[in-house]
Amino acid sequence: MVTDKEFINVAAAGLEIEAEPFSRLAERFGLTQAEVISRLQRLIDEGKVKRFAASVRHKPMGYDFNTMLLVRGEPGNLDRIGAAVSRFTEVSHCYHRHHPDGDPHCIYIMIHTREKSRMDEIIGTIAELHGVRGVEVCTSLVELKKTSLSRVSSSVKP
Repeated sequence: MVTDKEFINVAAAGLEIEAEPFSRLAERFGLTQAEVISRLQRLIDEGKVKRFAASVRHKPMGYDFNTMLLVRGEPGNLDRIGAAVSRFTEVSHCYHRHHPDGDPHCIYIMIHTREKSRMDEIIGTIAELHGVRGVEVCTSLVELKKTSLSRVSSSVKP
């Protein structure tokens, strides 16, 4: 029987884009596809795996404009700002984090668009949301590294 650690490490290496994406993983471990999916769900339920999802490489898909916004919000408005920003389909990440200068009222937002005009439109809309007191724009110039977690830590028990 394969351990959870081995199963996670192999699954984290990725699946092929095909009609039955779990078939190769099932074959490798002598399981059915239903058993693979069930095991993944169990690992998620137990908290050993946070989620199992596709990781999309935006550049090859035509999303040439990629920007991280650092939005400074007024205290008490961060949840509302985050909810409004998260409605944009172009937003892939939206996190509440402290700014390196110590400001605890910041939201980091990653946006991907095909056209610069759409990026500008989204940034303008976010800047005008109630409770926003400042926006810093960090536009991606070159992708230097993009990888997903590929190995499980030793803290996962077999």
